[in-house]
Amino acid sequence: MKKIFILAMMLILTAVSGNLWCQSWYTQNTELRSIFPSNIWTCIEKARDYYNSGDMELTEKFLRKAEQLTLAAEPFNPKNWPSHWPRTQEAIDIIRYAPPSAYIYRILGDYAYERSRPKEAIKYIKMYLNLSYIPDAAYLYKLGNIFESEGLYSQAINTYQELLRCIDARNVHNRAPSLSTINQRIRILNARIEPQVVLILDMRLQDLPDYLQNAGSVFKEKVSGLGKQYIVVSDQVLDKTLAEQILTRKDIINDIEERAKIASLLNVKYILEPFTVKIENMYIFQVRVYRAGQKDPVETYEYKSENYEFLPNFFERFFIQFQGEQIPDALLIPENSYQWTFETSDLVTDIAVSKNGNSIIAGCSDGRVYIFSRSGRIQGTFKEPDEIVRVAISPDGKFVAWASLGGRICLAENLRIVYQSKVKNLVRAISISENGKFWVYAINEKIFFLDKKGEVFWDRSVSDWVKNMRISADGNWVVAGTTTGQLVLYNGEGNIAWSKNLGSQIENIRFSPEIENISACVKNNIVYVFSISGVETLRFTLGDDVRFLSFNQDILDSVCGIWNRWYYFPDKERKKIWYYQIDKSVRVADSASVVNFYSLGKGKNILTYNVIWK
Repeated sequence: MKKIFILAMMLILTAVSGNLWCQSWYTQNTELRSIFPSNIWTCIEKARDYYNSGDMELTEKFLRKAEQLTLAAEPFNPKNWPSHWPRTQEAIDIIRYAPPSAYIYRILGDYAYERSRPKEAIKYIKMYLNLSYIPDAAYLYKLGNIFESEGLYSQAINTYQELLRCIDARNVHNRAPSLSTINQRIRILNARIEPQVVLILDMRLQDLPDYLQNAGSVFKEKVSGLGKQYIVVSDQVLDKTLAEQILTRKDIINDIEERAKIASLLNVKYILEPFTVKIENMYIFQVRVYRAGQKDPVETYEYKSENYEFLPNFFERFFIQFQGEQIPDALLIPENSYQWTFETSDLVTDIAVSKNGNSIIAGCSDGRVYIFSRSGRIQGTFKEPDEIVRVAISPDGKFVAWASLGGRICLAENLRIVYQSKVKNLVRAISISENGKFWVYAINEKIFFLDKKGEVFWDRSVSDWVKNMRISADGNWVVAGTTTGQLVLYNGEGNIAWSKNLGSQIENIRFSPEIENISACVKNNIVYVFSISGVETLRFTLGDDVRFLSFNQDILDSVCGIWNRWYYFPDKERKKIWYYQIDKSVRVADSASVVNFYSLGKGKNILTYNVIWK
């Protein structure tokens, strides 16, 4: 199982650019509508319609007609601007890069590419680029990719190198992938043509604890296993060559000229310069890739985390990305994706999130209650005369409830209060079923089971004050936990199904999504999972990996959520468990049970996050 010891973890990669032409040939070129007269663009639209209907013969007929009409307007220049052609500012802004004849070839090239006719696509894209006044970076890169996919590696390399020259001269338009991405493609293709000799410098380590001092040797051992396309200079060969030149490994790290000399002697094509440093609480692993003889890196890979345990993962990621491969799901790690924050009127005292994360309720010490949408928009507010002590939300988010220090308790449906009452003592827990059909609240040791009209169906008393309580989504079960560790399950009629003594104050309780299991977390950071029949199926301590004897999706899902100062959540496949430790400054927190979304109350602020996998 996986684990994380932090609340906020960041991973930054110099990523391979995404496919810049994943749209259809028509969608990709809709911006060109403004440069063509209606008779030509009508032909293109008819071609689109026939293409969508599957008639390729008529599609190509109308594309050819659009081409003929466009070429008939040549030569196209400011002194020979056909009267029926658009001359708007929008058209001028596009035609300054290339004439209409070039753009019609671009459309034909995109169409041929989408039809899996690479030779035809190469022909038309080259015609587009040759006729352009200013090179199109996206289509130069696309042309290189098509060459590459056809095994024309030398042509691909030449195209990528031309793109680099255009970017360097700032003579280019349209979106270009990063320089690192382009250089990576060149290196990978060179390695396919001929094995490339690679020199790995010793890793620079800065401000790392003693137990990470072997990070360099671990990295070098991993990268030394590059495939047949790379020949890694061994330490023995490097040390022998350095000795002959009266140099040390440190010399070629610090002196670029000495490094170039050694690279030349060993016929090195590429040099890897790895770093691992700790800056404040962040571990940064970076690899700079140099072409032999060059002072500036041509590729840079950078990975960051507050957790040093991710370093082996980062080494593996670099090993895979350096070879131009996609990171497999097994290496994806979670990252907190900040969504929004809101400063409330006073200290946030309680917070609750609906099952799908689409609604959030928060209560404050000045008596104000906020209802938010998932995007952070305030849907409604309420005001009580004193501090809000408890809030609750139904799984579907339609019903919310809150209780104040003065004993006032309210239930609202779609932001309209449908029930309110004044009780004599402190309300210690509230929970609402799906659609607000039933709900429960506890006053000290007494539990009340009501419908949304406020009719009490039953009340029961437990041995001590209730600390936490939940009603199942279907309203058929109620589970309560006390300050002395008693866990009691009632059925919908108020009869005790079973009772357990967990020996420590029960901080949180949760029904699993299928209502087949109940999870309870006690003050000493132990989480118990019981089947609905009362059989203990799992027990673990917060901060430890969760070890399942056998896989059960409902049990795994029952483990997920906020437990004391820990957030447990499933991986992308919902097969394993990861966790964050929440900062001590966070007073209250809750999470959605079906999505990796959670909300924190820190002082007067509400902070919300998604967990994404990168």
